[in-house]
Amino acid sequence: MRYFIIVLSILWSQQALADNPLLVNQLFENLRIVLSQDNTCGNGKGYRASAQRIDKLYIPGCWTAEPDHPELVRIDWHNGDFSILPLEDFKAVPVKDNTI
Repeated sequence: MRYFIIVLSILWSQQALADNPLLVNQLFENLRIVLSQDNTCGNGKGYRASAQRIDKLYIPGCWTAEPDHPELVRIDWHNGDFSILPLEDFKAVPVKDNTI
C-alpha cells in the first residue's frame, strides 16, 4: 500500500508539472525571461517572473497582463525597475523540459 501511494504521488506530481508550462523569452544570448503560472506574488500583484542569466544570477519579479494592451506583459522587478514585453515573444515550455 505504501508503494502504491508513493507511485501515485509521483505520477500526480509529474502530471501537474506537465500541465503548468513556463513561458520563456530568450531575450539575449546570456539572458532569458521566465514567466510562471505560480500566483505567489500575493494580493493581486500577479504571477512570479524571473530574469535569469547564464552565470546563474537572477532577478525575481511579478508579471501581469497590461490592462489596456492584453498582448503585452508588465514585469515589476524586485529591484524597483519594470519591463513591458510582447507576450508573443514568449514560448511555452513544460516545466519538466526546463529542469536538470
